Amino acid sequence: TIYGPRGIAKSLQEILSGQMQHDYFPVRLGDMTSKTKYQGLCEDMEKGFWLEGDISTDCDHPTSSIKVTSKYLNHSVLTLGYKLEEFAQVPLSSTSNQLFRRKKRGVSMAYITDHEPFDHALANGGFTPRDPRKPNCTADQYHVQFFEDVDILVHDCQYLFSEYAPGSPTSKEYWGHSTVEYVVEVAFYANVKQLLLFHHDPQRSDDQMDDLLIYARELAVKLEEKCGGDKENVRLKVDAAKEGDTYDLDPYVFLDENDVSIDGDVSESNGESIHHANDDVSPPRSVNTGQQCVLLGFYESASGPIRDMLESTDNSPKVEVLQSRDELLHFAEQNHPSVIVLDNLLFGCTGFEFCKVIRTEMGEWGKNVPMLVIACPGEGQRARLTAERLNLDDFIQGPYSPSYLFTRIQVSLLRMPLRWRRAPLAENESERLATLQSAGLLDSLPEERFDRITRLAKAMFKVPISLVSLVDEDRQWFKSNQGLAGATETPRDYAFCSHAILTDDIMVVPDALQDERFADNPLVEGSPNIRFYAGCPIKASSCEDGSNKMPIGTLCVIDSKPRDLSEDERRALKDFGAMIEQELELSND
Repeated sequence: TIYGPRGIAKSLQEILSGQMQHDYFPVRLGDMTSKTKYQGLCEDMEKGFWLEGDISTDCDHPTSSIKVTSKYLNHSVLTLGYKLEEFAQVPLSSTSNQLFRRKKRGVSMAYITDHEPFDHALANGGFTPRDPRKPNCTADQYHVQFFEDVDILVHDCQYLFSEYAPGSPTSKEYWGHSTVEYVVEVAFYANVKQLLLFHHDPQRSDDQMDDLLIYARELAVKLEEKCGGDKENVRLKVDAAKEGDTYDLDPYVFLDENDVSIDGDVSESNGESIHHANDDVSPPRSVNTGQQCVLLGFYESASGPIRDMLESTDNSPKVEVLQSRDELLHFAEQNHPSVIVLDNLLFGCTGFEFCKVIRTEMGEWGKNVPMLVIACPGEGQRARLTAERLNLDDFIQGPYSPSYLFTRIQVSLLRMPLRWRRAPLAENESERLATLQSAGLLDSLPEERFDRITRLAKAMFKVPISLVSLVDEDRQWFKSNQGLAGATETPRDYAFCSHAILTDDIMVVPDALQDERFADNPLVEGSPNIRFYAGCPIKASSCEDGSNKMPIGTLCVIDSKPRDLSEDERRALKDFGAMIEQELELSND
């Protein structure tokens, strides 16, 4: 059986099959002769699933049972970390193995393959353990909580902070990997017994690895001294994982006679959990395959498009659509949905009032469940501050596309950060839109005076795409298009240009895959596979005050390869933008 993260659009088998069709792995999945079962997993830090064999009747040498729990990691693609905890399956009778109890042993490990600090500032240290008196915790504290007290932690630490170098031209930010400084610190505060540094940078030599290990151990000593410990007796042992190493853990150390796991249907006897050997479902045994659930509290929004998109995917979640406060609260309390999406206007309350009840009255699930609220027209900064106080995953303002909401729900189901940010509306959005409409360019025929400029820009910057894009209320429309054959517009929340019109200077995105605003954007993940973007705002005289200029769109150049612009190229792009503005002024005359 192969266990791995369950995606939204593809099954685990489809993902592996796609990876194994490349030239570097010529053996296709279908060529494998073994009978393989695929088990897609989601984040499950509580119940998990069990890996166990036949139950021995020998009470002195009980059979091992491994509990596996999982947590989503902060990586550029969907990735799970795993924790394995060993239990003993102790038969209640020396003559029968049909009834048994599980006793927890002092053996556990966590395997964190690819993970970057959620707060990038922690890459150089500074982690603060969670205050148990406070109900909420940071994403990094939540990460550390997963591997607290394990015997061995295998954790990705590809870089030193000097190599991670946030903000530098060679920065490794958003590459999805940790630093030695971060990993040693979180392992220490998690009370890990032994840390194995893992996912080494392939460019390191053996000597460099030795130096890195010495540095990591020195960090552990400093942390011990900082906390008042003995530097000669450091609690955290640090080593570097290397091929062929074996680490033995004492398999028969019972921590607590009464520390037993409750899994599936059990009978209670004298305070102990009694398991029937045939109760577990096979194959695989006791795996949590429960369907995820999305609760939509839609009063004004149309639920049909997003419901259809969610239900058309592989491993589709259950989708429940309700409108009233009482129905929503009852369903949430009874079913604990995986994600909640609400209009901020419902029957009986606002979306914010509903979220407050969930956060304060429904226990640990309510404190952590992802919630998204769709703003009512006219709601502004005050509503956004309320959303922040309620720790909402998103407060969606302005026109949005079903694709954006679908992607937002996807990443919430997977508990991953969304690397696609919709641009905020301009402060003078109404005046800006009125100016755009008065220009008379929207949905007009192509004009050579604009096409001439985009052709020149495409040739000068040696890019495949150059556009004059006009940012309308819910779309960007292309007045001139070089390189996007057949395309006339995209939804506004796809548009890089909706960000570019908010600045007076040109906006340059050297590599969209490394930019938190755009990495998950459909125009980056799919055609035309944008990696480089540079846009110069195009302004027109305001229809309300002729002396004021309003940004109505951009002249932009786009490439499918990362790059940057020199100072001369930036000036040239501004010059091309000025030429577009001159044509607009001639039109008004």
